[in-house]
Amino acid sequence: MSIQKRYNSERTHWRHKALSYWVAVVAKNAALHISSTIASLVNQTLKPSGIVVVNDGSSDATGEILNKSAHEHGIRVVERPDMGYDIRRVPSNINLAIESARDLRTDYLMISGDDCTYPTQYAESLVRNMDQNVKIVVASGRPRHGGVLSQEHSPSGSGRMVRASFLGNMGDRFPIKAGWEAWLLYQAKQKGLEAKLFNDLVYEHVRPRGTVHQFIYWGAGMYTLGYHPLYALGRIAKNLVKTFSLKQSLGLLKGYVIAVLGSSDPFMTRFDSSTRRFVNAQQKREIIGIVLSFTRFGSK
Repeated sequence: MSIQKRYNSERTHWRHKALSYWVAVVAKNAALHISSTIASLVNQTLKPSGIVVVNDGSSDATGEILNKSAHEHGIRVVERPDMGYDIRRVPSNINLAIESARDLRTDYLMISGDDCTYPTQYAESLVRNMDQNVKIVVASGRPRHGGVLSQEHSPSGSGRMVRASFLGNMGDRFPIKAGWEAWLLYQAKQKGLEAKLFNDLVYEHVRPRGTVHQFIYWGAGMYTLGYHPLYALGRIAKNLVKTFSLKQSLGLLKGYVIAVLGSSDPFMTRFDSSTRRFVNAQQKREIIGIVLSFTRFGSK
């Protein structure tokens, strides 16, 4: 059965039952924000079938707050030992949440940070829009990071809604590699499906976007995914122009160079050749398009 026929069949099935989703949250030392995040999730107009929070060894009061929320709201809490802060554990923590939610069997999975608050109609708006267009398999609203509205053009990591059947076709888990968030978006494009950001659906992401440590792994992700070198350099330059943060941009460059030179860190290993070729070819077309547009502009 073709992809389009399969999703059309799913759509017919969805029409005869209530749409459902569950939420995976990864928390680390989030005592200041986690209560607001949980409150905004349980107060959604379309209630989640479940909320699973992976407490990644928090050393503050996060655990106590989550235990209280488990009693009051029925959320599930998965505890992990404290191994310090490490962004590489985020995809494995989400995978733990997925394992813990096997019995929920919902249509969608929503992924949330531990410092996000959403308008009450957030989940319902995403689910309804995705139900109307079955080719959309990943979607999010636009985050406001620390009061600054994001200018990204792709669905955000936190606040992301993923079609469960699509994730199931990907093995129902995320790869433990740098670039894992973007990997899902490229998988959608490679299969002729869509990842969509809904600009009018704004939510709050309290902490500012990313640390230098995170930017190093984001830079490595450009290599693991097969970014065209010119495209990678363009992204680094674009980040510098937009943020005026030399540290962040150098972090991207450092991560990319480390991965290119070869790293012993398994988190920096390449994705499969099919994904890398697809990403590289798509970006090559974009680069050619930019060059041609400048050539036409210069000839006028």
